[in-house]
Amino acid sequence: MSSSFGNAVIQSFFIAAAFLITVESSDSVTQLRFYVHDIVHGDNATVWPIAQSELTTALPSLFGLTLVTDTPITVSPERDSEYLGQIQGVISYTDMKKSAVTVDVNVLFIEGEYKGSSLSLAGRNALNDETREVSVVAGTGVFRYARGHVITRTHSVSADQSQAVYQYDATVLLPEVDLAI
Repeated sequence: MSSSFGNAVIQSFFIAAAFLITVESSDSVTQLRFYVHDIVHGDNATVWPIAQSELTTALPSLFGLTLVTDTPITVSPERDSEYLGQIQGVISYTDMKKSAVTVDVNVLFIEGEYKGSSLSLAGRNALNDETREVSVVAGTGVFRYARGHVITRTHSVSADQSQAVYQYDATVLLPEVDLAI
């Protein structure tokens, strides 16, 4: 490799790195808080099992259990508070030792300030940890090109464990780009 070619490659790397730093420093940050209302049993269930492994009932971690969800989200923990939309997607128990799930869900904003937009979340959620973190990997509408993270906490669980409310605190980074189509 000639030294001029090597210098060109190095120079290109530094130009690309400078561009990435510039783009990242111009990101806007949006903070969101919403509440997820899971109902896992009964006539109004919002979470449904669709598959399990031979180990699901043998292990306390529920390994192999896969669920689909279409669960409402609201602005506060009360079920009758302002409706924002739905979380829809797939949740799978993927840890043989701990109660942890891998999530692939979309947060659909049907009402409110972000109506018509969505966030895609993916990652591991260790259910017994006080706080958990999953990634914001994409978005649509006002969240196009989104990235970030969501910190989740269990707000409450009903005595019969048929319902749970989770608090989601999202930090969403959006690049300052012309989003016109």
